[in-house]
Amino acid sequence: MATESQVEAKLQELIERLETDDGAQGSFASSLPEPRVVALEVTDLDASYWTELASGRMSTLNPGTPERWDIRVRAGSDDLVALVDGHRSLFSAVMSGQVKVDASITDLMRLRKLA
Repeated sequence: MATESQVEAKLQELIERLETDDGAQGSFASSLPEPRVVALEVTDLDASYWTELASGRMSTLNPGTPERWDIRVRAGSDDLVALVDGHRSLFSAVMSGQVKVDASITDLMRLRKLA
């Protein structure tokens, strides 16, 4: 099981990767044109984080649960690390039930463009 500090480091790595990848920023900006609050629950660590996704960028990673969210992802620590590292696809993780994504149909349709 990944530790809380390892999970936080991976999430920060993802935010930084998106910050420097112009192609990813363009995909996010066109797929999710309006700001979205993304909540993440790491189920085996009882840890929660959130960030805002706007204009193809993710804001600072915040600990805790936001007052409201548009997209919520629930995953175990090892699954999350594998997703960020590219060792696992989001599609297969969701289909196997190891990762759960709660979002509106509109956001899900937009997010699938990123997969």
